[in-house]
Order: sequence, then structure tokens, then C-alpha cells
Amino acid sequence: MARAGQPRLWVLVADGERARIVVPSAEEGQFHALLPLGVAEHPHYPPALRQEPHHLDKIRFATDVAHRLNEEAARGAFDQLLLVAPGHLLAALRDGLTNPAANRVVGAVPKDYTKLPDEQLSDLLAKWWLAPREAAEALVDG
Repeated sequence: MARAGQPRLWVLVADGERARIVVPSAEEGQFHALLPLGVAEHPHYPPALRQEPHHLDKIRFATDVAHRLNEEAARGAFDQLLLVAPGHLLAALRDGLTNPAANRVVGAVPKDYTKLPDEQLSDLLAKWWLAPREAAEALVDG
């Protein structure tokens, strides 16, 4: 829950197989899981030439996650979005976002934090929750 007057920040924490949305709670700097986005299924399909099937599964999963974020942005579920994922997935996530969702992205952290508990995320990402938007934008890749 955002503090009064503060935009609703969603933080996507993802890797190529898992994703969840965490949000700041009423306690300053603490995050809690809002929306688990699931685990990638690994369908068996022929890979494109020169691409690993596992790599394609991760890109497909990132595309599916982006689609869900697009739906949530269209509903007005969040005002700001922080993407936290390994660098190779950030491009796929960004490519899958429509303008309404992409315009809400305030930054990206090229890290895999999917296995960390929400309490540790609070320590690592509190600056995004506590900082005004302009300061948060300066923290990209932080």
C-alpha cells in the first residue's frame, strides 16, 4: 500500500522461470508479495535455428509476464513499475510492454532476486520506495 500521495509502485521480480509482483507495505521500506505470476512451463516445440530451446522458453515466459503487466496497466492497477530481472530478460520484458505499461516503468535493476524473501528485497529495493520519481529514475541500474 502506498503512503498518502505516493504513486502505487509495483516491482516485478523475475527470472526466466519465475516471477512475482511485490509492493511496498504500509510500513515504510517493507515489501510484500502481491501477485505471483507463476512458473514457466517448458513446452516442447522446435527451436528456431541457432537458438537454445531453454533460451526460447525464457523469452516466451518474459513475453507472457509482459502481457500480464499490460493487462494490469490497462486496468490502472499501478502507477509505477520497477523491473528487476537478469539483464538478458530485461530487453524481452521491455519489448513486450505496450505504451501504457512501458510509460509507467521508472527503472530497471539487472539482478536475479527471485529466490530472495520479501524481507531481503526490502533492504535491496527500499530506495525505490522511499525516493521520489526523479531520484528513482537516477537509480536505474543501481
